[in-house]
Formats: sequence, C-alpha cells, structure tokens
Amino acid sequence: MKIETTPFVTTVTDAGSLFEIYESRDRLGTPCMLLVFLTDGFFLAESSREALLRNWLSQVPFLTAAALPDPNTWDPALLAAFDLRISAVPFTGACPAERTSLLCGRKPENFCMLTEDADSFSGGVSALTDKLFAGKTPQQAAEITACFLCARHDPVQTVLEQESFAFYRLMEQKNGGKSHA
Repeated sequence: MKIETTPFVTTVTDAGSLFEIYESRDRLGTPCMLLVFLTDGFFLAESSREALLRNWLSQVPFLTAAALPDPNTWDPALLAAFDLRISAVPFTGACPAERTSLLCGRKPENFCMLTEDADSFSGGVSALTDKLFAGKTPQQAAEITACFLCARHDPVQTVLEQESFAFYRLMEQKNGGKSHA
C-alpha cells in the first residue's frame, strides 16, 4: 500500500482492503480528504470487521473519497461507505440508502462525481481534487471540510447554519477580526 500526503489530500493506492488502510490510520495525517484509489480485488473487510470500518469511515474528521474508473462493477454498498465517489463513467445502478445524501442526494446520476477530460483517470481525479482546494488557505479548506462533515449526519438546517457560521468566521479572518466590515 502506498500513502502520499499533501497539505489537503492524503492519497492511498494499491491497498487490498479498507481494513489495511484502517490499520495504517496513523500514517494518514490530518488531511481534508482521504482519497482511496480502488483496484480490482479491493474489499471492505471480513464481515466481522465491516461494522467497525463503516463506523470509522462515518466518524473520521476528513472527507473520504473512492476513486474508481467504473462504479458499475462495484458493490454500491461498498461505495456508499465513502462520502464521495469519483468515476470516469456515470453510475447506472440504484443508490443505496446509506450515506448517499452528501453532495449527491438520492439520484443515481449524482452518486458519482465524474472526472473531466484528462489524459488518464488518475490525472482526472487529481484535477478534480485540486479544484476542491485550489487557492484555499488551510482555514478555508478546514471550514469547507467542516461543512461537508456536518452533512454526513445532520439535517439540512444544521448544515446551512454551519455554512453560515463558516462564512462569518472566514470574513472575520479576512477583515482582521471584524465580521461586519
């Protein structure tokens, strides 16, 4: 398994299972996003550990994203364990009920974010994740991440309040401690 960290994204490649990543969680750092490239043979874990891993993914203090060329060849329940799914082709299956509202609602066509035209799938994924955090300060990236994390479990009203508070905190920082300038 290979783990690469940047200021905002930790990328994992060549992992055999989510449990392998979980066992190496101390090496992940404190990113805004954990990006896992899924390869053939990747699996969540043995059934006895599956609940532990789903709980871990739902509680980590960063976004989780699965990058895979074709989501239609994977178990939607495995994909739904991640906050985001990044794909080269549209998802045509049915969205699982679990954890699919973050960024996509319940529409199958929104279950995966699609990469833009790129020379390679990994290049398209990198371009997409770069867009999310391009030009952001660490505090801006942290506020964006906090809003997404709030959307994991909280109702829409709470998410909107989180976004509003984040906006005012960022304006306060920009204006030297005054949010109404």
